[in-house]
Amino acid sequence: MMIHNQKGITLVELVVGLGLSAFVVLTVVAVQVQMAKEQTELTRQLDDSIDQNLAERIIFKNLNGIDVSYNNIEVEDDYGNNFYDFYPDLTTNVLKKRADRDFTLNLSKANKVFYALTQDFASGAMLNFDPVWAYDVGPDPGDPNKPASLTFSPGKSRQWISNEDSGGRPGFWREGNILFFDTPNRIRPVVNGVVDRLIPPRSPYYLGSINPQSGDKLQNITGDAEGIFKMTQPSNGAEIANLDVFLRALPAVGGGQTIVRARVVKLVKYYVEPDTKKNAADYKVQPLNLYSAEYSNGKWEGKTLLSDGVDRMILRRDSVMKRMIYFKIYKAEKK
Repeated sequence: MMIHNQKGITLVELVVGLGLSAFVVLTVVAVQVQMAKEQTELTRQLDDSIDQNLAERIIFKNLNGIDVSYNNIEVEDDYGNNFYDFYPDLTTNVLKKRADRDFTLNLSKANKVFYALTQDFASGAMLNFDPVWAYDVGPDPGDPNKPASLTFSPGKSRQWISNEDSGGRPGFWREGNILFFDTPNRIRPVVNGVVDRLIPPRSPYYLGSINPQSGDKLQNITGDAEGIFKMTQPSNGAEIANLDVFLRALPAVGGGQTIVRARVVKLVKYYVEPDTKKNAADYKVQPLNLYSAEYSNGKWEGKTLLSDGVDRMILRRDSVMKRMIYFKIYKAEKK
């Protein structure tokens, strides 16, 4: 005999069942939404980390060969000191002033540009430049007490620099390159008969850009970077206006011939601009784009976006007795 149950599901049981089902669905959806948010945040953090690391690797590569910047260019740090001061022969107790250097690159800083002068190894190794290469020697005056005339010849200088058979560097003389001439000498000014050891020692130098419009003559750096160079005689502050002036006033080296060094350098600037693709209201600070550009042919070229969504970039030197530079890019944090 079969027993048929006609009771079924009551309305209360149906409502409870629907409520439990809705609760389970809502819980699953909430978990999925939270997981999606966390996944999005993790993806953003990973992208920021990759972006930051790539930018720092590019800057690290660009700063290779930064030695030519020390005591040769002036970039004011956060405390009004020259970021590139370098004292190879002093200790902190002798210096008696701030020895570290900090430079913060962001929009709140009055100077929103950081400059770096680095050697361009790809164009060739450093060249020992013979000053005779740059001059035409006049006829013998016939008097041993009178020197022969010297006429500066930019064309002759270019030919010697480019002549590989004579020890030159063919890769030096190329459009846009910047040639840097200095000596191994390190000089300080003498004040009242005493060498001022609190002034960083440096060599006189000249640098100029190769521009087709200038022919064989090197063109001085112009524009916003013009004022960062110390192209003066370290002993008396006399201006070094061109290569001829530099070569005619080379410092003496104990009666021997002064060595002149020539190399190709790159002038790079790092700067920030507002990141307009991001909603500033979503961040604790205005997000920025970090750019680099290289000086060539009298203007800045190759504007490159290194990183977006940046808060600031910090560059630091622990001591002016060391050449080491530390730097880090900080991303803008969301609210």
